[in-house]
Amino acid sequence: MIERFDEGRRMAQAVAYGPFFETAGICADDPSLDVRAQARQALASIDALLERVGVSRRDLVRVQAWLADYRDFDAFNEVYDAWIEGCPKPVRACVESGLGGYAVEIRVLAYRSA
Repeated sequence: MIERFDEGRRMAQAVAYGPFFETAGICADDPSLDVRAQARQALASIDALLERVGVSRRDLVRVQAWLADYRDFDAFNEVYDAWIEGCPKPVRACVESGLGGYAVEIRVLAYRSA
């Protein structure tokens, strides 16, 4: 069974299928903020999606992050490291990409154990 969350005309914000849960690329609500604040907003949105399906950061298996400017790598990592502290670490990729006005976009994949 496939369960879609916050499905719009073009896409869903997240999808649960079998033992997996994954999000679309999640951005901040306010793109005028700096990268740290945008990362916090995006990660808070991810936390809310994880909670809706009964998983947590401890269930993450992959995190992908895109930065509009790779010079923000250290600032992003400050926020990310605090967010993932105390949890088993997922694999992660972080690259630079044009994001159309956003500083950061984050996507996660989690495993939902039975």
